[in-house]
Order: sequence, then structure tokens, then C-alpha cells
Amino acid sequence: MKRAKMILAVTAAAVLAFGMTACGSSSDASSDAGDNTADETAAAVDAYTVTIDGTTIIMNAEADPIIEGLGDDYSYFESESCAFEGLDKVYSYSGFKLDTYPTDDVDYVSAIIFMDDTVESDEGITIGSARDDVIEAYGEADEDTGSSLIYEKGDSTMTIGITDDAVSSFEIDAVTE
Repeated sequence: MKRAKMILAVTAAAVLAFGMTACGSSSDASSDAGDNTADETAAAVDAYTVTIDGTTIIMNAEADPIIEGLGDDYSYFESESCAFEGLDKVYSYSGFKLDTYPTDDVDYVSAIIFMDDTVESDEGITIGSARDDVIEAYGEADEDTGSSLIYEKGDSTMTIGITDDAVSSFEIDAVTE
């Protein structure tokens, strides 16, 4: 399986640098998305999910309904995809970034990256949570590198960076075939 890990860093500068140097040019714009929410069947999905303001973000789900549900208060970045035909897109909201990948003229969710402690996982974990709280919420990691806990579930991988026994970064990525 190929992992659709489009953006690894948690800073805006790194996102821009990745898009500019890896595949080509970029474009900034704003959007007028609507307010529909994602399908509330996340419990039946075999992937890590995050629910923000009533909108459930599911890896590999069609992105348009999720973006509409999250509202239009975001900044936008796009670049030619290295892994797919079309444009990879990054929607930067307050507290998190949502990445998408294109397939057959449809955009799908490839990642959610927590940027600060204003966003939490469905299990209550956020940047700043204690390492022990992560293990209590998710169990022992599939891989523990010392500086990160990596969990795999269905079509998603969750990587939680750990510094001084606290969450320092948090990202959920889609696994694509």
C-alpha cells in the first residue's frame, strides 16, 4: 500500500515549501463553501476520525461535503500532485489543516493536521495531552519510536509526536492503494 502522506510538517512555511519545491507552482485563494456536514456514519468506518463543529472528517472520504460542513473560514493552497493526477489541496482552518488528493476529478481527504490545542480527536486527545492519556485513549501504539506513537486503523494512520511526555504534534493520514 502507498501512504498518501502529502504534508508532514505542521507549519505553514513547510507546507508552502513542500508544494513549491516538490511538484511545481502554487495558488492561494479563498472559497465560498457551504455548511453541510459529513455523513454521520463515522462509527461504521474503519478509520480514525475527527469531528469538528458537528462535521466528521473521515480519511479517504469525498472532501467536498466535509469542506462545506466546516465552513468558509479558511485559507487555501494547491499544488500539482506528485502521487496523483491533478491538484493536492490544503485547507487551513483555525487550529488544523485538511489535505486532499485528487482521483477521477474528485477530491478525497488525505490528512488532518492539528496545529494547536483548540482541536481534539474524537477520543479527547489534543496537542499538549499527556503521553499516558494517549495510551489510555488508543491503547499501545502499533509503533513507538520514542518521539512518536504510530497507530494504524483500516484506511488511516495516526502519528502522534511526543516531546517531554506530552503530545507535540498530531496527524491522521489516509492510506490509499
